Amino acid sequence: MNTKRVLHVKNFAHLSPLTLEFGDLTIFVGPQATGKSLLLQLFKLILDQGAIAHSLKRHGFVWSGDFAASNRLYFGEGFEQIWHKDTSVMWKGGRQSLLHYKKLPDRKERVFYIPAQRALIFQQNSWPRSFDVFRNTDPFVVRNFSEQIRRFLEGMQSSLLFPRERRLHRTIRERLEDTMFRGASLEIVTEESVKRLMLTMPHGDRLPYLGWSAGQREFVPLLLGAYWLLPLGRNPRRALQWVIVEEPEMGLHPAAVESTLLVVLELLNRGYKVILSTHSADVVGMVWALRFLQQCSTSLAVQEVRRLFALKAHAHVESLATTVLSKTMRVYYFQPQKPLVQVRDISSLDAFDEDDAVAEWGGITEFATRANEAVARCAAMLEDNDV
Repeated sequence: MNTKRVLHVKNFAHLSPLTLEFGDLTIFVGPQATGKSLLLQLFKLILDQGAIAHSLKRHGFVWSGDFAASNRLYFGEGFEQIWHKDTSVMWKGGRQSLLHYKKLPDRKERVFYIPAQRALIFQQNSWPRSFDVFRNTDPFVVRNFSEQIRRFLEGMQSSLLFPRERRLHRTIRERLEDTMFRGASLEIVTEESVKRLMLTMPHGDRLPYLGWSAGQREFVPLLLGAYWLLPLGRNPRRALQWVIVEEPEMGLHPAAVESTLLVVLELLNRGYKVILSTHSADVVGMVWALRFLQQCSTSLAVQEVRRLFALKAHAHVESLATTVLSKTMRVYYFQPQKPLVQVRDISSLDAFDEDDAVAEWGGITEFATRANEAVARCAAMLEDNDV
């Protein structure tokens, strides 16, 4: 087991003691309220505590030595007791503490976090909220993401955000245009000295945030996060090593989910390690397919990745596929078992495994399996009747 990527946690939230080995791509699956987001927030906290503490200080907050106050300030209201004196967290073989308030680590941010509540970052004026506009008891990762996107947009020299040359590869841009924007462009518009983010429709009308589709409201913050992570040129952000995206499929049609996964693959291609939480069979299905293709010859596997995403032959596509196929991938299932949640490694995703948790991908395919079985029984009865 690679200790550089192993996390041990005991007595945290409602999770059973767990040990996770992270891959280059790691997927969390499981029902709502099983602790996926809490564990992801914990992951950022242990890697970025110095950056978090300095960010809070910059906005007028104190990262104190009080468990309840620190928990409330970071995890949000209602989580005052989530990390307590009996909690044990180890990362890279070293014990982690919540109370680094006397001697803070360096300020480098190593984890970029795109939260599930990303649609909440926009105000009615179609511009991201600043950190201080949120309630003090809102989760830090939501406030911080909104502030990062706001500052990124404030520094933009161009008013055109999408489609824009050299922002994502042309292959990905074209797919996003087909599945997400339908000919619309995303622009920064200044009206009465106030900046707004607007969609300009093919017929010329401009739509503010509240006029966008549900999928566009969910996806645009994710796209802007990808822009920040993938600056012009090929080099990623130097200090950042990890990217967390919660529920990338939220609000999206399956074709748009596929396009979003191409953005995820581009993050892997640029050298980031990516962690996703998901309720989507399409997301897990991608991992299942890629893990299987890793067993084939490189040339065949690269060709099949291109077919998997219905991409045209291109040097960048081949490079991306080759890189992604070299990555390690892990899948963990957050399985409710009263009174605690057990986190299980189901990375094989073997549909013939005797363990239903593995065969049904953490319950994601359970209903589809029952539907197939019901139809098969009915079809067999109809066939018997015909005979």
